[in-house]
Amino acid sequence: MKHILVTGGAKGIGKAIVEDLAKRGHKITATYHSSKEAAEKLAAKYPNVAFRQVNLENREAIQAFVADIVASGEPIDVLVNNAGLYVGKTFEKMTTEEVLQQIDLNFTAPALLIHGLLPVLKKSKAPLIINISSQVVRVNLTDEAMYASVKTALSTLTQMLRAELNPQGVRLATIEPFGVNTYGIPEPSDMIKPEELAQTISMAIELPDHLQLDNLGLSHINQPRPDYLAWIER
Repeated sequence: MKHILVTGGAKGIGKAIVEDLAKRGHKITATYHSSKEAAEKLAAKYPNVAFRQVNLENREAIQAFVADIVASGEPIDVLVNNAGLYVGKTFEKMTTEEVLQQIDLNFTAPALLIHGLLPVLKKSKAPLIINISSQVVRVNLTDEAMYASVKTALSTLTQMLRAELNPQGVRLATIEPFGVNTYGIPEPSDMIKPEELAQTISMAIELPDHLQLDNLGLSHINQPRPDYLAWIER
């Protein structure tokens, strides 16, 4: 059994990750921002799941959360940076707040959590950090400049930290899915199910202690990859 911290664990991909790991018997600490009711339902369903309310767009809130974890003295074996934000607009159409939100939630928050929790992670026998990025860093999709930029930054951070921290026994993995069905599209769809992505993350977590998934791309074989994205606000 591992102690796993999952950000954004109350809904969508995060909920699927929490449920899959809980069913496997791991101890889960998960964060949520505003989905209190969903978090309470998951915690009631799984006795090995606990939630903390944290606004990951707020640096002071992140620092306070990290300080509480460090003060508890309990090691964390795995950090899963899942929480993220997608804004379906061109760069020009975004508000200043939306630009900053994507930087704060998709890059700054994971970076600060890794930085602050490294001393706690290093107490584990085989610490692992999983950053959930996106295939958008590999595919040139028109009108996703901001999202692609912050996810590329996250993937690059993971790569560079791998070289820095592997010699210290800390493992780092980047998971890059393409098209996850968090939109309520009826199944079967041509997208990855959240549960399928969660199973992939569990696989990465349950590898032998000396192994890590460096970079894993995941996609549905029928997923269309258009040059023009119809849902983008222009």
